[in-house]
Amino acid sequence: MKTLRLGPWPAIATLALSAVTLAGCDDDDDDPPTESELATEALLRISSDAPTDLPDNVPEDLRRVTLGGAQYDLLELLGRPSGSRPSARIVAAYQTVDTPADPPPLGTSTTALPPDYTRSAPAAQVYECRQTGGLFAWAFVQPEAGLQPLTTEPVPGLETLVLDHFRYPGGIDYGPPTGTPPVGPSWRVSAPALNQGEPTFGQTLFVGAADASVPNGAGNVPLLRLSNAARIDQGLPSDVFSRTTSDGTQLGYVLRLDTVGGVAPTAGCAGAEDVGKRERVPYSAGYYFLEVLTPP
Repeated sequence: MKTLRLGPWPAIATLALSAVTLAGCDDDDDDPPTESELATEALLRISSDAPTDLPDNVPEDLRRVTLGGAQYDLLELLGRPSGSRPSARIVAAYQTVDTPADPPPLGTSTTALPPDYTRSAPAAQVYECRQTGGLFAWAFVQPEAGLQPLTTEPVPGLETLVLDHFRYPGGIDYGPPTGTPPVGPSWRVSAPALNQGEPTFGQTLFVGAADASVPNGAGNVPLLRLSNAARIDQGLPSDVFSRTTSDGTQLGYVLRLDTVGGVAPTAGCAGAEDVGKRERVPYSAGYYFLEVLTPP
C-alpha cells in the first residue's frame, strides 16, 4: 500500500485552514490574567529569580555556621551542587521600603490581629523611652518596613502582593504542626487575592531569632544572622522564605546586610515625662533568606 503524501500547496492550505480554525476558537487567550494568577506568578518569580550569590561584603562571623559539629562557610556552601549535603541556596532576598498602606491582619479565623506598625511610612527601627531604676534610656521595640524583592528580573504582578517586616506578637495558636510561634522579628508575604475569603489566609511568615551580630559603623544598626524560629504558612503556593525542618535536615536563616541608619536616638529620654515616648528612626537593609541542607 502506498502512503499518501501531500504536495507543498495542499499542505500549506491545510496549515492555513488549521490556523484560521484555531484562531476562531482562541478568544479566551486574549483575556487578561486574573489577580490570583498574577499573584501566583509573582510568588513563584520571587524565588525563581532570586540572586544566587551573597554581596561581597558579608563578614565571616555571619557566614560561619556549625553543622553536625563542624564549621562551614555559607559562601562555600552556596557554591556546592544543588541538593548535595551539606549545601546552601538563597531562597529569596528583599530590600526595605516604606510600610504598606493597607496590610491584611495576621493570625487565624478566630484570632486576627492587625500588624503593629505605622502605615505608609519610611522603614524604621522603633525605640521607646524606658526607666530602669533611676536611669532613663531608649530601648529597641520593633522593626517597621515594607519589602521589595531583590530579583534578577522585574517581577510582574508584584502589585498584587503585600510584603512587610514587623514584630510578631506571639500568643496565637495555629494548631498542629505550627503551634504557638514565639515573639520575634518577622517577615511576611501576603497575597490577598489567594486568601479564599479569609483575611488571615494566603500569607507566609518567617519568625527569626538572632544568633550572630557584627557592628556596621557607629551610625548604622549591626549586621545580623537570624535563625528560623518559626514558619507560619497560611496557604501560599511558593517558598518565599527559608525554613528549618523539624527533622533537622534543613536549616533556615536570614542575613541582615547593608544596613544604613536605624540606631537609637541620643537625646529625648531624660526624665519621667519622657517614659513611654516612641521614636521611629529611618533605616535601610537587605534581607537574604538562605536554606542550608545539613550533612547526611
